[in-house]
Amino acid sequence: MTTQTSVTITRLQTAADAQQAYCCMDAVPTPWPKALCQCRDWVALNLGKYVEGYHLKLDDGQIIGHLYYADTDRALIPYQLEPDVGILYCDWVLKGHQGQGLGTQLFENFVADMEAENIKGLVVEASEVEGQMYFGHYQNRGFETIIDNGSRKLMYKPLSQPQIKVQALPNRIQPSQKTPVEILIMNGYACPFEAATQMLVREIAPEFGDQVQLKEIWLSTETLQEYGVAKGVFINGHPTLAGGETEMSIRHAIIEALEK
Repeated sequence: MTTQTSVTITRLQTAADAQQAYCCMDAVPTPWPKALCQCRDWVALNLGKYVEGYHLKLDDGQIIGHLYYADTDRALIPYQLEPDVGILYCDWVLKGHQGQGLGTQLFENFVADMEAENIKGLVVEASEVEGQMYFGHYQNRGFETIIDNGSRKLMYKPLSQPQIKVQALPNRIQPSQKTPVEILIMNGYACPFEAATQMLVREIAPEFGDQVQLKEIWLSTETLQEYGVAKGVFINGHPTLAGGETEMSIRHAIIEALEK
């Protein structure tokens, strides 16, 4: 479909650009303003290292879409990939502007740049949840599933190479029944949806005194190899909280671990 909306696609280059990241949270007043600020600060700090990106802008400067990515050597995903592969973290167009071909325009711009850099192909870790990096959306763009972990699917779109070598990293976080209960936050690249849960965990954990120990790992390519996971909140080694949980559900998860 031909779009009637005039837009410009720009690459993120400065900290000021990063402070406009995650336009998905600007559609309505976000319930997680602190989490949004934390994520924008992370992008500003790591732009050009662990994350690159594009913003889709209207003529008046409003950002209505984004696409964030990294290359193989710097990507924060729990897979071992061969060099020269592009990793798509997240892309989004505000709902009021969907259905006009703008997302396709943004993605095709990304593909053209990747082809110019002789990238072999693109991967994305997609989900089975519509509206959250839904795998069917990427199927329509020419991606095929190469690793299926049930709710998460690693998908590949070939550019110059039809197949790539890829292997999921082993999860090295061992489940236990420790006392005190250990809560581990894998803290790093995350959308505000995930960061909000991490913030609530930091606030709630001290309520349990010495029954709970809180540990945080800042995600990097080194810690990714060490732990084998890229995100999440683990309670006694179990991946328990993924994002968007309420205070009540977080307290319940901690109490449940204490009662085991």
